[in-house]
Amino acid sequence: QDVPTKLVAKAVPLPMTVRGHWFLSPRTEYSVAVQTAVKQSDGEYLVSGWSETVEFCTGDYAKEHLAQLQEKAELIAGRM
Repeated sequence: QDVPTKLVAKAVPLPMTVRGHWFLSPRTEYSVAVQTAVKQSDGEYLVSGWSETVEFCTGDYAKEHLAQLQEKAELIAGRM
């Protein structure tokens, strides 16, 4: 499923790591493709073509994440 997502990063010399927040659901299939945009001196942007599409599937929750979810649920339940 296509999900509108926008990740804006400052251009830095390669090699670089683009960091962003991606909230992915467990046991879900995703497809990701990337474009880059470089602001030119005239103020216009030079936009690249789309990258190769990468497809992947997320795994199950890790035990530590399940423990965090349980702890949050117990805190909320305790206040009700």
